[in-house]
Amino acid sequence: MRILVLSNTPFAPPTAGNRRRIHDMLAWLRARGAAVAMLMLPAEDRGEWDVAAMRTGLDAFEIAEEIAPPRPSRPERLLRRLAPTLPHRPDGWCPPAFRDRAARFAAAWRPDVVLVEYVFLSACIPALRALASPPRVVIDTHDLMHRRVAAYGEAGLRAQWFHTTRGAERRGLARADLVLAIQEDDARVLRTLVRPDAVLTVPHAQPVAPAPLAAATSQCLVAASYNDINVVGLEWLLREVWPRLRAALPAAELVVCGNVIAKIGVRPAGVAFRGVVPSLDDAYAASRVVLVPVPSGTGLKVKLVEALCHGRPVVTTPAGAAGVDAGEGTGVAVAADAEAFVAATRRLLEDEVAWRAAAGAAAAHARRRFAPDAAFAPLWDALEGRVRRDD
Repeated sequence: MRILVLSNTPFAPPTAGNRRRIHDMLAWLRARGAAVAMLMLPAEDRGEWDVAAMRTGLDAFEIAEEIAPPRPSRPERLLRRLAPTLPHRPDGWCPPAFRDRAARFAAAWRPDVVLVEYVFLSACIPALRALASPPRVVIDTHDLMHRRVAAYGEAGLRAQWFHTTRGAERRGLARADLVLAIQEDDARVLRTLVRPDAVLTVPHAQPVAPAPLAAATSQCLVAASYNDINVVGLEWLLREVWPRLRAALPAAELVVCGNVIAKIGVRPAGVAFRGVVPSLDDAYAASRVVLVPVPSGTGLKVKLVEALCHGRPVVTTPAGAAGVDAGEGTGVAVAADAEAFVAATRRLLEDEVAWRAAAGAAAAHARRRFAPDAAFAPLWDALEGRVRRDD
C-alpha cells in the first residue's frame, strides 16, 4: 500500500501531542509494510522542524518551499482583532497553489491512499478526485474544529490557530472517503456531520513499555506543549494544587517537561522546570504519578496516553479524561476540583499498595486500548478494504 500524507504539522521533533500522533501512526504503517510519502505545507513554526528526521522516517518527503505559510490578509487580521471568534474557512486556509502541488505529487507518486492531516487541507481533495487514478482519501481530524471556540472559552481564552463553523467542518469532511476520530466522544459528533459508516475511531497509540517501579521516586510529572490551554491548566495546578500538596508532603517534587515552561512565570518551591528533553522515558520512569491538569478541550490528551504506556498512573481533570476509561482499575483518577486533585495525588504518593495497583492498572489499560496493534489495526483493515474495492 502506498500512502501520501498532506500536512502542515510536522512529526519531528514530536514536541506536542499532535506531532507524536502523526509520528507514531506513520511509523506503524511503515512497519506494517506501507510506503509512506509526505508533502508539507510550510508553517510559521518552520524553524522548529527537524527536516532531516522526517526525511529519514519516510519513503519520500517534500516541502512546498515555493508556497507561503497560510496567513490571513491585513484586512482579515484587523477583522479578527475586532471579532476574535470569527471562524476560518477551510478552503481559505489551504492555498490554491498547494492544492495544485498536492495533485501533481499524487499523479507522480501514485498513492493508493492520501491521508490529509486536519480538515483545513480538505480543499486538496477535489483535485485528487480528478486524477486519472484517484486515490482513496482519509482525513485525520485530531480535534473538533467547530468546538474550539467553546473549548478555549471554557479556559478563559480566545480561540487560537484554526477554528471554523459546524457547517464548514461538515463540508470539508464530506469530501473524504474516511474520517478518523481520535476518541469515541469525537466520533459520535463526527457521525452527525458525515455518514456514520465513514467515521472510524483511531486513538493515539505507542509501544507499551512499563518503566520499572523501582525507578520511581516521590516525584510528580507534567509533560506539556505551550498550547495556551495547557498553560492555563499548569498555572492552575501551581496556584491551587501544588501549595496544598507541598504543605501536606514537604518532600514532594514536581518536574515539568516540555516547551510549556516558556509561558510560565511563577516558579514555586519543589518544582523543577526542565523544558524540552531528548526523551521523556527517564522522566516517566522517575515519576510515581503523572498530572494532566487541562481545563477544557476536545480530542485525546496524548500525554495521558504516554503516561499509561509507560505504566504510570494519572491524575487528571474531567476534560483530560475525555476519550479514556477512568476510575478504579484503569490507572486514571479524575478530580473535578483542586481539593480532589490534591487528595488523589497524595494517595498515590503515600499509599504504596494503592500506587502499585494503579501502576499495574495503567499498563493493563494501555495494552488494552493504546498498544499500536490494538489502535491502528482497524485503520489498516479499513484502508486495505477500500483499496481492494478499487482493484
